[in-house]
Amino acid sequence: MQRLLNGLSWGALGLIAVFCALQATEWVLEPTSGVIGLGASEVASAWFSRLWVFLVAGLTIVVTALAVLNAAGRAGRESFWVAAAAAVVAAFAAALVRYAIGATPANEGAGFMVMVFISWLGSGAILVAGYVFYLRARAADEESSTAELRGRSLEMQQLATRLRLLQAQVEPHFIFNTLSNVRRLAQTDAAAGRAMLAQLTRYLRGALPRMREDETTLGDELELVRAYLGLQQTRMGARLDTTVDVPAELTGCRVPPMMLLTLVENAIKHGIAPLAAGGRITISAERRGDALILAVADTGRGLVGETGAGVGLANIRARLAALYGERGELSLQGNAPRGVLAAIKVPVA
Repeated sequence: MQRLLNGLSWGALGLIAVFCALQATEWVLEPTSGVIGLGASEVASAWFSRLWVFLVAGLTIVVTALAVLNAAGRAGRESFWVAAAAAVVAAFAAALVRYAIGATPANEGAGFMVMVFISWLGSGAILVAGYVFYLRARAADEESSTAELRGRSLEMQQLATRLRLLQAQVEPHFIFNTLSNVRRLAQTDAAAGRAMLAQLTRYLRGALPRMREDETTLGDELELVRAYLGLQQTRMGARLDTTVDVPAELTGCRVPPMMLLTLVENAIKHGIAPLAAGGRITISAERRGDALILAVADTGRGLVGETGAGVGLANIRARLAALYGERGELSLQGNAPRGVLAAIKVPVA
């Protein structure tokens, strides 16, 4: 039933009411109606009685025409013959309903019914034409909305696939670098190498599931960073000093996984490890308005050569652009008195 009345609205009913009121007024003003010259109350009574008849007939035309058009489906808004049939059926139904409610004079016969049918046929044709155009416009809007939703869904799927690929790129990059460190340590100190390998195994068992998540909390990301720093501490000993300065109220913020860890790994590999004396890494976080700033500062070699052009940092930039557009940013600058300050800006969530 709801499908057959698709397109019926309060606005349409309001237009029908206005049309019927005008029809009743026209009838009252006709000399043949016998109303002209009567008192105001009698004129009003005659107008309301005629309005009631017109409203019943008008509503019958609307419902019947819509039912025929919607029952025909796509042909109801594209076929001239279906529209014409809807107008004829609607006008015929209006004449029958008028007779059924007793609005047809008892002394009138079939000829009067034909006259009523013809009088409503023109109104029915106008109404059907209007509804055909309305149904066409509505169908076009629905098709446009459906196409837009499909396009957005496809874009989201493509974005999700791209992020998965970018994130998958981080995993082997991180793991291979760490295993390379284990291999080098095993060549110089077998006992320390075995201890680091055992620690790496425990770390990866807990870390790998998190690497595959779309989002994580800053607190969980810091746990991952601390575990990684523990691995590097085993290799570098006193040459590596670390500080984590993150307010507790920010640890629940949602952040992309592995980005902060990539900055820490980059700082150690390119900044601290090449120096015989080692250095310090300071990890911090702060909120600036509606943005979360994650920073990794090191006292390593600083901005030399192709600093910032590596796979890890390129991956961060690509993921930030895909996730946040212009709201996500990676910046690199010199750290005082020496080293690099790398910072990620993401929207607070």
